Amino acid sequence: MERPTFKPIGTPSEELDTPALVVDLDALDANVRLVHSAIRDSGVSIRPRLDYHLCPAIGHIQLGAAGTSGVAVSTLGQAEVFSQHGFNDILVTNLVVTRSKLARAAALGRRIKLAVLADSSHGVDELSEAATSAGSNLGVAVAVRTDAPTLGVTPADAAPLAAQISGSPNLDLAGLVGSSNLDHLLEAVDNCRASGINVPKVIAGGSATYDSDAASGGVTDVLAGSYALNDNSLASRRPELLKAVRILATVVSNKDDGLVWVDAGQKATSIDTGLPAVDNVDGVAVPRMSAEHGAIVNEAGDRWDLDVGSKVWLVPHDVANTANVYDYIHATRDGRLEAIWEVSARGRYN
Repeated sequence: MERPTFKPIGTPSEELDTPALVVDLDALDANVRLVHSAIRDSGVSIRPRLDYHLCPAIGHIQLGAAGTSGVAVSTLGQAEVFSQHGFNDILVTNLVVTRSKLARAAALGRRIKLAVLADSSHGVDELSEAATSAGSNLGVAVAVRTDAPTLGVTPADAAPLAAQISGSPNLDLAGLVGSSNLDHLLEAVDNCRASGINVPKVIAGGSATYDSDAASGGVTDVLAGSYALNDNSLASRRPELLKAVRILATVVSNKDDGLVWVDAGQKATSIDTGLPAVDNVDGVAVPRMSAEHGAIVNEAGDRWDLDVGSKVWLVPHDVANTANVYDYIHATRDGRLEAIWEVSARGRYN
């Protein structure tokens, strides 16, 4: 668990203890306004994926913006955490199969509007049994396989499963859920409607394709996560979004070998899907990281003239992985600390 050194509200950003996960509130607000407005103007809703930051404070900013239909998370444990922070319409984009998780889902379904995914007849039966035993109602969405190989049913198998959900005690058909290949998802929707099944929601999409997903003519709820904070994996595809999340690091060594070392390494950045980038400095890169340190090199071969103790801003490659290694986010505005937010759902994999 992270043991940060907290600084008083109003502290300049670069005086925070490092490494620190820092969110610029003006950039966050701008990203949320831009994406939510674009989706709302297309006549559909957005369902933000809170598993990209795991932070209730950020989730409430998204939920309070225009055009939001509810939120989404990736595990039941995350749903339980967010339900304790005022979120009462949650989609778990995952299958719930073990006896203990089924009981937890049914219990949570008594307190909030909860929906989970299913891709098998057996799974639907178990969800119905658990909900009936608990005296609750669960929303169940059909997971449609839009990319191979992934979880979900084929478009041809979606209608029978949707019909089973609709006819099962204590279950409500929450809709159909897919990801990037909308053709397969919309084919599944057509098959359901041809069978006389009302599909209340068609949920799909992502931050990289939020505008085309909203304009597709078939999606009712766009799933999007990283748009609010942005990261390196999204920035090149969506240049209109601001970099709202960065990692503040301190230079700890600068020798004549051309490498600058900072105090943010693999454990502080999470490099599973890629290395971070140095923000607002051209011609430098992060070639490698150890557990506790990151190396920065001047690609021109010259020594980068940075004193020990200088601050460097890193942009994570994947904000979802990075947020999961921090207990707290430092929220800043105009270069000063405005709030410290707990990353309450980090580590909730179950």
